[in-house]
Amino acid sequence: MLLGAIVGSVWLTRRYLATPEGRRKYDTWRLNIIGVGPIIRSLAVSRFCRILGTLLHNGVPILRSLQISKDATGNVVLSEAIGLAAENISAGKSLARPLKSSGQFSTEVVEMIAVGEEANSLETVLIDIADNMERRTNRQLELFVRLLEPVMLLLMAVVILYVVIALLLPVFQGAGAV
Repeated sequence: MLLGAIVGSVWLTRRYLATPEGRRKYDTWRLNIIGVGPIIRSLAVSRFCRILGTLLHNGVPILRSLQISKDATGNVVLSEAIGLAAENISAGKSLARPLKSSGQFSTEVVEMIAVGEEANSLETVLIDIADNMERRTNRQLELFVRLLEPVMLLLMAVVILYVVIALLLPVFQGAGAV
């Protein structure tokens, strides 16, 4: 029965994640995980910036570039924010303002995009943003992995201590009764 419950819950979870609402909630949850969320967000934003910058550099129109790079983020929440930015671009407005109002992009990234738009060098700025974010994210990931190792060792020590106490407690109680 336990195996059936596990298989059923996995099947229901996968089916729920296939729905738009489920995918949106899952992606929102992934972006808000303590410790890992900022890393996931940084990787998605750097992927967006690199693809958009490369497409613009190669002469692809900005609306088409936004549509392509929107799908490359791998996150529904970020894709929706980029889609709103594409709508503003088609209305003749800037790219930075809707990205800032979405709250999904850091202030630093939005300000650099705004400067790139004003200087008419958006593609270069986007590629620079992607390079800087990838370097920073790699450092954050290395730090996270380095901190995860002592935490795992501490957790294993607690589990071993619990097992040792569980094994020795009956021995001590039996010795005390004699």
